[in-house]
Amino acid sequence: MDIEAWLSGFDVIAAGDLESPAAKALVTFAERHASELMTVIETRRGEFGELVILDFRTGRPQKPFYPIKRTERLAIRFAAQDGMPLVYVLRDDFPDTFHQQLTAEGAPRAICIDDRIWAEARLTWTPAELGHRILSWFERAIRGELHDARQPLDPLMIGSHLSFIISRRILGGAGNTDLVAVRKTDQILRIRDLKDVREPIESLEPICLAAYRVDAEEMQRLTFAPENLGSLADMLARRCIDLLADLREKFSGWLGENPSPGWRINSRFVVVVEMPIVAPDGVVENGTDLRAFITDKSVGEIAVALGIAEPATPGEGSQVGFVKRLAPSAPDMDAVRAILAQSAEIHYEFDRELATQLSGRETPDTRKVVLVGGGTIGSHLAECLSREGRFEWTVIDDDRLLPHNLARHIGRGGNVTDEKAALVAAAVSVTLDSAKPVGSPISANVLVDNGHREEIDRALNEADLIIDATASVLAGRFLSDHPSAARRVSVFFNPVGSAGILLTEPADRSLTLRDLEAQFFGLVGREAALANLLADAGGNYAYTGACRAITNRMPESNVMALSGLIAGALGRAVDQEDAVMKVWSLTGDGDVDSHGYPAVPIVSFTADDWSVVVDTGLVERVRSMRNARLPNETGGVLTGVVDIPAQTIHIVDAAPAPPDSVESPGGFTRGSEGVREHLDGVFERTRGQVRYIGEWHSHPPRAAARPSATDLVQIDWLSTVFDIDTLPALMLIAGGGEIGIILANRYAESFEGGEEPDASREATG
Repeated sequence: MDIEAWLSGFDVIAAGDLESPAAKALVTFAERHASELMTVIETRRGEFGELVILDFRTGRPQKPFYPIKRTERLAIRFAAQDGMPLVYVLRDDFPDTFHQQLTAEGAPRAICIDDRIWAEARLTWTPAELGHRILSWFERAIRGELHDARQPLDPLMIGSHLSFIISRRILGGAGNTDLVAVRKTDQILRIRDLKDVREPIESLEPICLAAYRVDAEEMQRLTFAPENLGSLADMLARRCIDLLADLREKFSGWLGENPSPGWRINSRFVVVVEMPIVAPDGVVENGTDLRAFITDKSVGEIAVALGIAEPATPGEGSQVGFVKRLAPSAPDMDAVRAILAQSAEIHYEFDRELATQLSGRETPDTRKVVLVGGGTIGSHLAECLSREGRFEWTVIDDDRLLPHNLARHIGRGGNVTDEKAALVAAAVSVTLDSAKPVGSPISANVLVDNGHREEIDRALNEADLIIDATASVLAGRFLSDHPSAARRVSVFFNPVGSAGILLTEPADRSLTLRDLEAQFFGLVGREAALANLLADAGGNYAYTGACRAITNRMPESNVMALSGLIAGALGRAVDQEDAVMKVWSLTGDGDVDSHGYPAVPIVSFTADDWSVVVDTGLVERVRSMRNARLPNETGGVLTGVVDIPAQTIHIVDAAPAPPDSVESPGGFTRGSEGVREHLDGVFERTRGQVRYIGEWHSHPPRAAARPSATDLVQIDWLSTVFDIDTLPALMLIAGGGEIGIILANRYAESFEGGEEPDASREATG
């Protein structure tokens, strides 16, 4: 680098002749207020703006991290047109540090003192702020603290107004693909495969790419931006890539094809370089520096400069305007260096890898997911999680989008009458750039055998995860019972749209959706915080005259807020092994109340053709009530979730003894005071899902949980009562250290129920 040669492009002028108001302000500030920090040496003007050259006191200590001098000569360049001032260091041997601008060849190093765009920075820009930011940069450099959260790691490229948007998969096979640049603005080019483009050909610009990747062990930090194909080749040669030799071989092969790939040969040529980010100390950082260099020549014109082609008139031995030289010559380096290479930023299309990185995760999630229900919560959930790069989606739904659905669905007006499954699957597919769609639809009812049963079963059996977003108890239980080995998740809103619920099975499925559903309804029935969770405010809206054509009133703002909370928790839940039960409630002023509940293990057994499930949380509550009343016996009513077709009963709660009960060491007679109110309240709070299923009582100290003669009489009475509903009578007995169940006049099972307390203690309360 020749500092004097660079400065010669700017003529010395008097400070009073400066035209830039910002440059004038800096000189005035330095002379009047900051003489101890900086001294103005001279001012200059050139084609690219005005310079204020000054000596800057860096505050260097005795042993700085980088070899920075106590006084560094700087040139502050103010662009001819309004732009951010650039700070150059006028020293050939200034050290390579973090946060230096990527400057043009032949220009001095420029330090990056501000990571804001100029439109934002100029709102508060003053000469004092400029001085402070320069001093701050030097202070952090001296301490070795330049790499922090305030500035990006890699240097910024200047002098480039072009941006490329390109798919990672296209970039990988760019050399054998006919590409076009779809110009979105004068500064943004979106690179597409020619065969995928529907725009008129005459409105497109042919583009040909060659991509190179620098190995980490060969990487050196890029400090100056190449300006032509020759200097680009020099830069890559220092990183063990022979660009010109590779292009000669590549272009020669294309020119030798029959027929010649005319589109590619007459395309403007672009070199893309992927480089690992390397710190000045040689440590490879987490990230990739991806850069494009756009030439002003076509592939054929570059092939001529490389000595492997000759221009030809189309129709006279060539269909593309260039023919391969029979005797290749050495590259004409003057011609090669005359080919401009304009730098451009590259943006990857939004693919799974980019989505994963932007969501703060490291590993792409390609698990196969079946989403059953493409309605309100299902569509928003898929939208959210797919933007995080999660899952390969199959969407099952037999419904179509109707006008009233637009109030809270990801569909738009043009999608009305579209199948929801296809709509949601298409939405996730067009969001993520992928070689194949990441969403596929099955427009069918998961419960009905309507010609899609084989397709549905195959999707469920091949899934890693099944998400029930139907808000249907029937569908949830069907999915829970399906033989698929996939883990299940249930998501739904409460009736008034003020709360969202997430139920996630453990990875080993030791608890199923049926079990979690029962535990959830049990919580709703007894937890004060959930007392009104499932209440219906009566705000339904009839969207047609049909008796069942009603929908809930729920604002999209609630849908988006709750869907986001559920989606985030779902992603975290399925990344770990345990079950999750969580409820989010929105308050009237916009706050969120969150309640998480442990999913507890279960004990299950069968009697006759019925299955009975009791969770260990209920067992602990029964044991606690028994122990609190010893030496007396106690008891109460049982409530649970019943599925008559499946012949299953989940016992979810046991009520304490009514106040008019008779308790003694030798027996227990349950009273009736408050029982009806309790059962009606639980039934109402759970929208009819939890009901009266039987009785429980305790046995005295050291007594087993087997039924006594009195118990057998009571079970006969219960059988008569429950026979009205064609249900088996159920009795739970809490004995000394065990719990017993009687179902349908049959002693079904006993299991451990906790340690027997000291029977000699006095009864409480």
